[in-house]
Amino acid sequence: MSDPASLEIAARGVAIGAFAATGVALAASQRLTPARWVGVALMACSIAHVVESQLYYTEHRHFSLVTWAMAASATSLFWLFCSVLFEDEPQIPPWRFAIPSATLALWAAGAFLPPSPVRGAIWQLCAAFSVVLMVHILLMAWKGWRTDLVERRRRLRAPIAAAATGYMFVQTLCDIGLGHGPVLSSLVQALALVGLGVGSALALLRAEPALVQAAPAADDMQSPKPVEMLDLTPADRLVLARLDKAMNENEVWRGEDLSIGTLAALVGAPEHRLRKLINGVLGHRNFADYVNGRRIAAAKVALADPEQALKSVSTIAYELGFASLGPFNRAFRAAAGVTPTAWRQQATPAMPRLRLVETGEDASKTGKSA
Repeated sequence: MSDPASLEIAARGVAIGAFAATGVALAASQRLTPARWVGVALMACSIAHVVESQLYYTEHRHFSLVTWAMAASATSLFWLFCSVLFEDEPQIPPWRFAIPSATLALWAAGAFLPPSPVRGAIWQLCAAFSVVLMVHILLMAWKGWRTDLVERRRRLRAPIAAAATGYMFVQTLCDIGLGHGPVLSSLVQALALVGLGVGSALALLRAEPALVQAAPAADDMQSPKPVEMLDLTPADRLVLARLDKAMNENEVWRGEDLSIGTLAALVGAPEHRLRKLINGVLGHRNFADYVNGRRIAAAKVALADPEQALKSVSTIAYELGFASLGPFNRAFRAAAGVTPTAWRQQATPAMPRLRLVETGEDASKTGKSA
């Protein structure tokens, strides 16, 4: 039987190999999408964590400042990766980069300050921040599960979020001194990392490119792709015909409570079949984006119509199925690049200059003065 130290070294080697293989596979693409390059960075930080955790728990030292910083950034980069993976944003909003930046700032404060109560408080804050990020990852995975139209990604939401956040949560407890005993030993940690590394490779590479391909641009989401009917079954064609009637003629997207389940019931199809058709045939990856594309297109027309100039933006949003003004503003800005009010000001034609009409009294005054 191999001794525990040799087994641990072998396990960490397998974990490093799995993370490295996943990173190389994600990077080896002609189109490096946001999900891909964030995934590559996450795999690099995961490798750094494998190295750093082994040295810290056995020799109480760090391999280098660079690997230490990378390991400390692993949780925030996993949060960024999940936000890109689950939220289907064509571009990463700049504010999301503030989370990894804040993590690095906290790490730097804790790494370079001399030992003191302040330094201890900073490390506790780092741990608390990591826990908050893990909770938010789980919320993102759960929140979008029902509306996710990419079946492979939908099935992997819970395992990806639960496995990684579960490991990071236990690791955080170890870091702040709440975990002790053989369950949290270095060998067990190494075996857990093997599971994460191999699991990540299987999940991301087998389901790729469905998981990490680029989300469609705003214009693509608003204009459904042409439907290729040749390879569809008669049942699929019937469902698509009913879907087209429901969305274009009946405009069911105006309903505030429209869900994938409600729409499936309206067209008389199982949810899984409707998801597959909207994703595979129409090219939409998220049900909310599919519906909001219609709503935003209608909002642009309404906001540009001079006859509706007296309607408030909130009234238009409610008429188009949005439950409140906030989600409408965010969806409109993401699609059009400007706020609804700015769009209205740009799209509404300028009013002609008004001329004052002279009354008889004014005309007589004008004649006397002449």
